[in-house]
Amino acid sequence: MGKFGKAALAAIVSGAALAASCASPAQAATGAETSSATAAECYASGGNLYCGNAANALIYASPGYTKPGGNPETVVDRLLTTFSYFKCYVSGQRHGGGNSIWYYTYGDVNGRWGYVAAVNVWTSTDPYPGVAHC
Repeated sequence: MGKFGKAALAAIVSGAALAASCASPAQAATGAETSSATAAECYASGGNLYCGNAANALIYASPGYTKPGGNPETVVDRLLTTFSYFKCYVSGQRHGGGNSIWYYTYGDVNGRWGYVAAVNVWTSTDPYPGVAHC
């Protein structure tokens, strides 16, 4: 390997070591952020929630996946960011998080308001303490 090849390899190894040193053990092992790691970032202020969430989480027009009668609920927007503002919460349709809490927020794509299932918000408990009921 020539001197440029060795220098490039050293830069790659150094960059990988630096990235791993900045990640939590779970992130370093899996390359992904865990919900328990982001739950520590959640906080309520003035009745609003600021919290980590699933990337590309869907925002629905109503707090549920389906309308009465079985038709799918309208998706109005998405959360592209992984840390978001949630104005309040409501009870709606039960979801994969084992509860029926939905957080009200605005989307990153269309700027539309709607509901995100709590399963996609990295809270430690739902509803999160200090968050206003809508």
